[in-house]
Amino acid sequence: MLKEIGCLYNSMIFHDRRTKILNVYTNQLKTIKEAEHIHGISSVITEGYADSISEKVKEGASVELIIPLHVAEELKQSPYAEKLEVLKSYNNFQLRYKNEDLKMGLIVTDKCLALSLYKRRGIEYDITTGLFSSDQKAIEWGERLFGYYKREAGFTKI
Repeated sequence: MLKEIGCLYNSMIFHDRRTKILNVYTNQLKTIKEAEHIHGISSVITEGYADSISEKVKEGASVELIIPLHVAEELKQSPYAEKLEVLKSYNNFQLRYKNEDLKMGLIVTDKCLALSLYKRRGIEYDITTGLFSSDQKAIEWGERLFGYYKREAGFTKI
């Protein structure tokens, strides 16, 4: 995937600013809201993400997510457990886990790619900076990255 990183050339980097402290997060939620299908990898979880994903599944959008084991454990707790229990009955929802710490947030939809990474030391997820692109090459690159992790992930039995 690194050899093809040039596919992200026509992307924009969003930063949180003094007056827009949730700029990246808000744009990620907007990306989810406007999607007809979602492929995602997430090493973090928020109620906003869970609610947005849940809404899209109920609307009929195809959603496949890959999460690390520590996030899968978090999903067993309230308020996520209740939301997940409802989503289990939908055929258009798949949740997979990977038994390693995934150091990214990736949202790939039919319209957009959103990518967030950890800070340089690899300890903290960078919620203040995100890469966004509606360029078809970037979306295809994101789908290949998702596919790479999907081949190695297991189905979760939460």
